[in-house]
Amino acid sequence: MPAGKSTILYKDARFGFTLKIPKYWGRYCVLSKKNRFNDAEYTVRFIFRYGGKLYGPIFSIIVFRMTKAEWIAQGYGDSPLVFIAERDGYVFAYDTPEELPYEFVDPKTGDYDYKKYRKPIQILKTMVNKDVQRIIGSIRFPHGAITNKSKPYIARRIRSCRC
Repeated sequence: MPAGKSTILYKDARFGFTLKIPKYWGRYCVLSKKNRFNDAEYTVRFIFRYGGKLYGPIFSIIVFRMTKAEWIAQGYGDSPLVFIAERDGYVFAYDTPEELPYEFVDPKTGDYDYKKYRKPIQILKTMVNKDVQRIIGSIRFPHGAITNKSKPYIARRIRSCRC
């Protein structure tokens, strides 16, 4: 994804990495650095916003204080978290949601209300299923990171849940 009019450059103040985010995300995304992982050192969450309401993460970058060898030994290689890079004693990983937010469910039917939430569902699916991989591919570190991508344990695509 080339830098330019169609992207916004995000630079993380703590670790210095950069990401190229599609410009249209500015209307649908807010940033949170609240860490929701007990064993993580740091988390950056890109949260979906639509119609003034916050739903859930589009994706998160999670930083662990460990080496890649420790990452593998602790079983993270077989988790939904996807390895991005190892740098200066830290492992960088990301994750995406596996289902649409519960707020899109019709309480009467227990199924997603595609009629009412068609547009935000379409936008969120595009962000998660198409944009996130390009964004992660654009990550750059200030100096010499070791990058190897692990295979995710489960699918990263959002699927509808027929409850």
